[in-house]
Amino acid sequence: PRKAEKVRNGTVKVDYVYYGDVNNAILGKKSKKTRERLTARDADNKNAPCLPAGNYELAIDALADIVRFDKRAYRKILAANTDLRFIDNAARAVSTLAALITGAEANTAAIANATSDMGAYLTTRQVGSEVRERLQRVLKPALLDGDDVCLVAHSMGCMVSYDVLWKFSRMSEYRDVQDSKKRVTRWVTLGCPLGEAGVKANLYDAKERGTDKHPKNIIKSWINVAAVDDFICHDATMKGDYSAMTRNNFVQSITDYKIYNCYAQEGRSNPHKFYGYLANPACAKAVSDWIK
Repeated sequence: PRKAEKVRNGTVKVDYVYYGDVNNAILGKKSKKTRERLTARDADNKNAPCLPAGNYELAIDALADIVRFDKRAYRKILAANTDLRFIDNAARAVSTLAALITGAEANTAAIANATSDMGAYLTTRQVGSEVRERLQRVLKPALLDGDDVCLVAHSMGCMVSYDVLWKFSRMSEYRDVQDSKKRVTRWVTLGCPLGEAGVKANLYDAKERGTDKHPKNIIKSWINVAAVDDFICHDATMKGDYSAMTRNNFVQSITDYKIYNCYAQEGRSNPHKFYGYLANPACAKAVSDWIK
């Protein structure tokens, strides 16, 4: 409770890096069904089309009724709701990951036809640059000011933060960050796709080899949390995939945790949803342990 109060009263400063307007524009352009769902307007982002908040608020409130986020609670959610892993968003995400893997084998047409914002981020320079800039303009001054930083990323945000951290630690235009020797104290990844082959093949450092690969000396500890059945993080553990980072002393530690994501909305469960991760005490602990 004392740590929570530090967040509420601003002692622990919180910044949000938002690029939903970019994602919605990409998804809306690809799908008439998606365009028709974007019925609200985002006053904070040039009135860009977005989803209405009401249904999300109801789903988030329902999470408060769960006492223990364990296997039993998760099975109750699955029993009461349609399993989202095999429909709609899940199917689109899985097909995109498959297209990215195909693309790694030189079939660029498969990537071009990917229908996900994730695919656009990884394969379109303009989209990637725009999204990365949203994080860079917040994270860079925080590091240069000497702030103690906990960076929490979810899904596509894990790729964005990985790429930005690589740039900060490797590229000459960020020499000021490198010379400051400041690091992100704790990087928390939720529903992280960084273990997927197609994602790895399209990250900023994909063509680098040896010790030029991976963010270097810009992260102290990396905590990765993966939910059971999360369709984005089939490879749920980062410690093995990125063992070179610990072996080369680029990061002090990488720790993996498995949880149950009990989010459901409008009769559909979604083990990948950001709010379901945040509601789980294991994710809260990853942040609260960082707060002094």
